[in-house]
Amino acid sequence: MDGIIGIYGPDDNELVSKAFLATGACQHRGKASTGIAIGNIKGIYIYKGLGRIAEVIDNSLINTFQDLEPVAAIGNIGYTKSAIAEKINAEPIEIFPRDVSKYKVVITLDGYLIKADDLSAELEKSYSLQTSNKTEIIGALLHQYITEEGLTFEAGAKLVDKLDGRATFALTALVYDGKETFLITLNDSKAFEPFCYGTINGAFVASSESCSHRRLGGTIEKEYDGAEMTICSSAGIETKRLREEPMMPDIFQGVYFGNVASLFRGKEIFQIRRQLGFKLVDHYKTSRADVVIPNPESGWGVTVGLAEKLDQNLFPALIKLPQAVRTFQEGERLTRTKEVGLKFGGIDSLLKNKNIAMGDDSIVRGSVSEGGSVWVVYNAGAKFIEFWISYGAMFFPSFKEWHRGIACLHELAAQRAFKDDNPYDKSEDEINKTVAKLVGVDEVKYNSLERIREVAGDGSFQALDASYPIHETFWPDWLKIEVEKFHRSRGI
Repeated sequence: MDGIIGIYGPDDNELVSKAFLATGACQHRGKASTGIAIGNIKGIYIYKGLGRIAEVIDNSLINTFQDLEPVAAIGNIGYTKSAIAEKINAEPIEIFPRDVSKYKVVITLDGYLIKADDLSAELEKSYSLQTSNKTEIIGALLHQYITEEGLTFEAGAKLVDKLDGRATFALTALVYDGKETFLITLNDSKAFEPFCYGTINGAFVASSESCSHRRLGGTIEKEYDGAEMTICSSAGIETKRLREEPMMPDIFQGVYFGNVASLFRGKEIFQIRRQLGFKLVDHYKTSRADVVIPNPESGWGVTVGLAEKLDQNLFPALIKLPQAVRTFQEGERLTRTKEVGLKFGGIDSLLKNKNIAMGDDSIVRGSVSEGGSVWVVYNAGAKFIEFWISYGAMFFPSFKEWHRGIACLHELAAQRAFKDDNPYDKSEDEINKTVAKLVGVDEVKYNSLERIREVAGDGSFQALDASYPIHETFWPDWLKIEVEKFHRSRGI
């Protein structure tokens, strides 16, 4: 879940600064690495490193890149791609064909490619692959199709068709043809990854989130539909949809991961989360709570909705501490649990002897217990905790976790709660009570897929019902067995 941007603005004397600000606005999406590439009439130049954007990019670099009179730039905020971040895998990535080529391609991407070994072997004869980052494989394919079709929409259509059913992506790329630098943007046919564009003070800006446009003082024109491509050049800016089919945006990114100020399929993410809180109270009706608190930071939206509907005080009684680390990127559950315990501080005066309604976006692994935020609230003296969850019970792992094997299924809280049992035929009440016991709270109140759809719209609810954007051909065998069991239990 990288943050990516692309900007095209010939004669813009603040182009690089704008690329820095637009990229930095996506910082919440990752902190493993940062990179910026710029292109002019002489070629493409890249600078990248490990860490947050302010640790990698400084004013000296911005000024040096701007002195090169760029016409376009792309940027990346890197999500953790491996246990140990390596600079070689940071983006943007340059593609190296083995033979002399008219085109130079530098690419950055938000998304994921399944089972890339066959594609890597297919490309090996023509390309010198430098990294273990799958973005490079997609970039090599893009270079191949541009070589075959020219810098055209036909080249983009070939890439979309090639990756159909085995990858989700939103990409920005700089392409140099020996005379000028072009900016290309393109996404997969299902529009799974968030991606949007707009023009701000004459500069075309594409980003994985609309918060980039707001940071530059503008707004987006629209979110990309599936298989939509933009080509920016000295001849102008043209956008075209290359393939039409039902879209499948990742609803979880709106509920959980997106910036609260960004738009998600036309709705502000904060309001999506707030309305999910409304839906929860409308469904469950009652609460024993004296105080409503969020499980920061992504729990704020749903908690505002809860407090409004329950007509209770909303207090920031659970504080995210300055030394907090990004625990969702930690793979080991026990390590993650310890880190969550260091992440929060509870305010005794607001929690002691109180019944608490705590709002959160989701329960994925259940690491909020076992020394985590739930423990912090109880340790501050809370008598009773209702855990209100804006998302539903997560039965299936993200396809981006499949490479870890069946462990990514077994670690999910809804699966662990029903270990050696079938979680799929259980009632809402049974699931709520059993997960509450696992997490260590008095009550859990999950949302349902139907209520989430009413608020966020239709799309992929992969964790709830296995509605993956990936074709079953690429599913691991253990997942096929689980999904069949799910369908059989639900009578689907």
